[in-house]
Amino acid sequence: MKKKKQDILKSRKIRIKVVGIGGGGASIVSEMSKALKGINFVVADTDEKTFKKVRKGIRRFQFGEKMVFGMGTGMDPELAQKAALAEKSKILKLFEGQDLIVLVAALGGGVGSGAAPVFAELIQKSKAISIGIFTLPFEFEGGKKMKIAKKAALQLQESLSGVIVVPNEKIFEITDKKMPLKKALGSLDDIFSDWMADLLNVILKPSLINIDFADLKTILKGKGHQIFFSQGVSAGPNRVEDVLKKVFKNPIFDSGPKQVSRILFNITGAKDLKLKEVQFISQAVSELNSRARIVFGILNSPAYAGKIKMTLLAVSDPDKKQKKPKRKSKKTKPKEKVKKKVKRKTAMEVKKEKEEKEKQEWEKGVSFDVPAFMRKKDYE
Repeated sequence: MKKKKQDILKSRKIRIKVVGIGGGGASIVSEMSKALKGINFVVADTDEKTFKKVRKGIRRFQFGEKMVFGMGTGMDPELAQKAALAEKSKILKLFEGQDLIVLVAALGGGVGSGAAPVFAELIQKSKAISIGIFTLPFEFEGGKKMKIAKKAALQLQESLSGVIVVPNEKIFEITDKKMPLKKALGSLDDIFSDWMADLLNVILKPSLINIDFADLKTILKGKGHQIFFSQGVSAGPNRVEDVLKKVFKNPIFDSGPKQVSRILFNITGAKDLKLKEVQFISQAVSELNSRARIVFGILNSPAYAGKIKMTLLAVSDPDKKQKKPKRKSKKTKPKEKVKKKVKRKTAMEVKKEKEEKEKQEWEKGVSFDVPAFMRKKDYE
């Protein structure tokens, strides 16, 4: 019997690769590698200095040596893009045979913004599902850097199964002002590590009601999704209400999930987990969208005696432009046609309009809201 069990566990092994791109991505991946085992971690950069800071056990993937000679690309995303394109075959081999690929980068610089979209495009040639975790620069870093970052974020979203984009400004909301600077800057890295660890536990650990990798593939099917990922743990007499508040009011996101089409959530508890508690949480999740495809699981763990943990992954479909219905025109007397002078736009004006449109698309994003039960006075 034991031998059969081992074979089953072996057959369920999933090949996961986390790739940090650029200096910022390297920092996040190094932090993730401390907490997660059984995953292949890779740091990709043009700058040799980045690899000196990387923890042991993480693969170094240098590219663009012929163009930048082992140095960085500064704030030149075009140079980083060319460096990555020149080594497409080398990058493709990096993704061979993987089931799940996670791209991580700090956007706004050259390699993160210029090379990451190339890596993302090449992932599409593999059969893997892909998740992107990206940060935007601090506002005080300037408009130019933010513009580069947001443009890259749009490109990345088009290529990956789903993306999470977090502004660095969120650090000020989730940390104490008295916290040392180095620790504060690493707080987002810690959160990303917890997210990955939690997601992998949900899909890999045998449970009372299982969520497996096939379920994750179903939830992330397609491209261009925006992901809302949240988790929370609560104890005490109001633990169900409290855990829902924590999950739906995650400070990393501007607001809770709305307009979602697919949802994966897991409840972890001990023997004291009650059916009515599961029912209450499930009802709250279904209120996000009663027509959404929902996958749920229950994990039993003695470590959560007296507590409840909830993990939620909700995805939105890419925005689809709807055609406006044509209005019926009222019959009026025909007017004399007057030839209007058409003012031709300059190349500069066309470029400016395109950039403004991209900015509006990004800022529009996906609107989020809190389900009805959170608006009741009982839970304020």
